[in-house]
Amino acid sequence: SQPAAARGVRAFAAAAKPQKFSIYRYDPEQQAKPFMQEYTIDLKQCGPMILDALIKVKDEVDSTLSFRRSCREGICGSCAMNINGKNGLACLLYIE
Repeated sequence: SQPAAARGVRAFAAAAKPQKFSIYRYDPEQQAKPFMQEYTIDLKQCGPMILDALIKVKDEVDSTLSFRRSCREGICGSCAMNINGKNGLACLLYIE
Protein backbone atom coordinates (compact mmCIF):
# COMPACT_ATOMS: atom_id res chain seq x y z
CA SER A 1 0.00 0.00 0.00
CA GLN A 2 1.17 3.55 -0.77
CA PRO A 3 1.69 6.23 1.87
CA ALA A 4 -1.08 8.82 2.04
CA ALA A 5 1.24 11.51 0.63
CA ALA A 6 1.92 9.43 -2.50
CA ARG A 7 -1.80 8.77 -3.01
CA GLY A 8 -2.47 12.53 -2.71
CA VAL A 9 0.11 13.38 -5.36
CA ARG A 10 -1.28 10.72 -7.69
CA ALA A 11 -4.84 12.04 -7.18
CA PHE A 12 -3.59 15.56 -7.90
CA ALA A 13 -1.90 14.46 -11.14
CA ALA A 14 -4.95 12.47 -12.28
CA ALA A 15 -7.24 15.47 -11.82
CA ALA A 16 -4.76 17.97 -13.25
CA LYS A 17 -5.57 20.12 -16.25
CA PRO A 18 -4.10 23.28 -17.77
CA GLN A 19 -4.29 26.11 -15.26
CA LYS A 20 -3.58 29.82 -15.53
CA PHE A 21 -1.20 31.53 -13.15
CA SER A 22 -1.12 35.31 -12.89
CA ILE A 23 2.32 36.47 -11.73
CA TYR A 24 3.24 39.98 -10.60
CA ARG A 25 6.19 41.12 -12.72
CA TYR A 26 8.46 44.15 -12.85
CA ASP A 27 11.19 44.99 -15.33
CA PRO A 28 12.74 48.38 -14.56
CA GLU A 29 14.33 48.51 -18.02
CA GLN A 30 11.08 47.97 -19.94
CA GLN A 31 8.11 49.00 -17.79
CA ALA A 32 7.40 52.08 -15.70
CA LYS A 33 5.04 50.12 -13.43
CA PRO A 34 4.75 46.51 -12.24
CA PHE A 35 2.25 44.39 -14.18
CA MET A 36 0.44 41.04 -14.00
CA GLN A 37 1.47 38.43 -16.55
CA GLU A 38 -0.50 35.23 -17.19
CA TYR A 39 1.03 31.82 -17.86
CA THR A 40 -0.84 28.60 -18.59
CA ILE A 41 0.72 25.43 -17.22
CA ASP A 42 -0.25 21.81 -17.87
CA LEU A 43 -0.54 20.47 -14.33
CA LYS A 44 -0.17 16.87 -15.55
CA GLN A 45 3.48 17.71 -16.24
CA CYS A 46 4.03 19.60 -12.98
CA GLY A 47 4.39 18.83 -9.28
CA PRO A 48 1.60 19.74 -6.83
CA MET A 49 3.21 22.79 -5.18
CA ILE A 50 3.18 26.46 -6.24
CA LEU A 51 6.99 26.34 -6.38
CA ASP A 52 6.80 23.46 -8.89
CA ALA A 53 4.65 25.63 -11.18
CA LEU A 54 7.03 28.58 -10.86
CA ILE A 55 10.00 26.38 -11.73
CA LYS A 56 8.11 25.00 -14.74
CA VAL A 57 7.34 28.52 -15.96
CA LYS A 58 10.97 29.59 -15.57
CA ASP A 59 12.42 26.43 -17.18
CA GLU A 60 9.95 25.93 -20.04
CA VAL A 61 7.99 29.13 -20.72
CA ASP A 62 9.75 32.35 -19.64
CA SER A 63 13.37 32.26 -18.56
CA THR A 64 13.19 35.93 -17.51
CA LEU A 65 11.08 35.01 -14.47
CA SER A 66 13.10 35.17 -11.27
CA PHE A 67 12.32 34.18 -7.69
CA ARG A 68 14.17 32.90 -4.65
CA ARG A 69 14.22 29.28 -3.53
CA SER A 70 16.57 27.05 -1.65
CA CYS A 71 15.58 24.07 0.50
CA ARG A 72 12.11 23.11 -0.90
CA GLU A 73 11.22 21.87 2.61
CA GLY A 74 9.69 24.93 4.28
CA ILE A 75 12.70 25.50 6.52
CA CYS A 76 14.69 28.36 5.00
CA GLY A 77 11.85 30.72 4.00
CA SER A 78 13.52 31.70 0.71
CA CYS A 79 10.39 31.06 -1.35
CA ALA A 80 8.16 33.28 0.81
CA MET A 81 5.78 35.29 -1.37
CA ASN A 82 2.27 36.64 -1.55
CA ILE A 83 0.06 33.91 -3.02
CA ASN A 84 -3.64 34.60 -3.58
CA GLY A 85 -3.44 37.59 -1.25
CA LYS A 86 -1.79 35.74 1.65
CA ASN A 87 1.85 35.39 2.61
CA GLY A 88 3.17 31.83 2.42
CA LEU A 89 5.94 29.56 1.28
CA ALA A 90 5.62 28.43 -2.34
CA CYS A 91 7.26 25.10 -1.49
CA LEU A 92 4.53 24.25 1.07
CA LEU A 93 1.40 25.58 -0.65
CA TYR A 94 -0.48 23.25 -2.97
CA ILE A 95 -1.82 24.46 -6.30
CA GLU A 96 -5.59 24.94 -5.90
